[in-house]
Amino acid sequence: MTENIKSNAVHEATAAALGFYFQSQFALLKLISQTSSDAAAAVERLDDVELKVDGQQLFYQLKHSIKEFPPPVTLASVALWKTIKVWIDALPFVSLADTTFHLVAVGKVPTDSPLMSLCDLDSDRKALLQAMEKEADRVLTERSDAKSAGAKPPHSARAPGCLAFHALAPSARLSLLRRVIIQQDTASIGEIPNEVAKRLHLIPQVQRLEAAKRLLQWWDQQVIFSLCEKRERVIQRSEMEYQISSIIADLDNGTLVADFSEFTQPEDYEPDGLLTRQIALVDGRPSDIAKAIRAQWRAKEQRSKWITNNPEMRSKIAGYDSVLTERWSDRHSQMVEDCAELEPSQVANKGLELLRWTHEKAPTQVEPISRGWTAHYYVQGTFQVLAIDLRVGWHANYLKLLKD
Repeated sequence: MTENIKSNAVHEATAAALGFYFQSQFALLKLISQTSSDAAAAVERLDDVELKVDGQQLFYQLKHSIKEFPPPVTLASVALWKTIKVWIDALPFVSLADTTFHLVAVGKVPTDSPLMSLCDLDSDRKALLQAMEKEADRVLTERSDAKSAGAKPPHSARAPGCLAFHALAPSARLSLLRRVIIQQDTASIGEIPNEVAKRLHLIPQVQRLEAAKRLLQWWDQQVIFSLCEKRERVIQRSEMEYQISSIIADLDNGTLVADFSEFTQPEDYEPDGLLTRQIALVDGRPSDIAKAIRAQWRAKEQRSKWITNNPEMRSKIAGYDSVLTERWSDRHSQMVEDCAELEPSQVANKGLELLRWTHEKAPTQVEPISRGWTAHYYVQGTFQVLAIDLRVGWHANYLKLLKD
């Protein structure tokens, strides 16, 4: 029983995480599909996704699903009535004549459902209005009857939406429904990179998917920054166009992208013990260890990503490892000679100087792995990767001291 509960909890967390990630990617897909230069998008403001185009506001309420057979959208759907509640709450902040509300679902609307009228913005909504009023009345009546009988009222998830809809004047209900459209059977989260790639018309077809992945990475970071108030909440189409131009230039020049400059290791990340043992040999401080761990994680993740995206990068990475090893060897050999007559504490100090050289000076003194590369973490972290493999070390006698 415990195992099942744990499994369900993980499943729910996964669904929630993918749901938010879907919001971010869907916002980019909608923005890149626009032709207006003044288009802009925001995530998690008045709605899951907001789009502004030519003075119009488009609100998107997203209902993603990771199920093989997503649930249909019906009058009894919790998703529908929760969405109605969100939109009614937003009405005081918008001009209804300049706003459209979109319910985006991976599932489909049954062909015999009154909701099919919401799949076409120009269709008549009066029959749907009557059906929704009837459903809202049924929900509220059954809750009232249960409460009177001393029982637990049903439909608790749908009740706020039904109450909000019921509280609107009949004319306001119809006005709202006339601005609503359902997008059914939309692309799922795994399909969005390909959908974005299809819209990158200025890029050769063989490069479009890679460009789409880079664009999505940039976009996700901008969305996170917007939520953390590190940038404006609204992301302009012009920003996206500038980023696309940068990606095109990088692809043309074969420029490597620094993907981890803004990220640090997870709190529970534990590096290989040899990293800290190497630093301990030269009496490194906690700050030396912290910098080494952060850089090693970034470099390790970067190497892995490059190889995943392009297996041919293995040879380039290996070649650059040899370059760094040679630069280290020149300094380490000289240090070994200088330490021949020194006391153990002095030998350790010399080793600490070598370690700190990899942090502070090596990134600018050693040629970069690729033209245009400026991120320091790759040199810093790769030295730590090599230290874990014992291909480099900081103490003059590190191989002897770590022979076990």
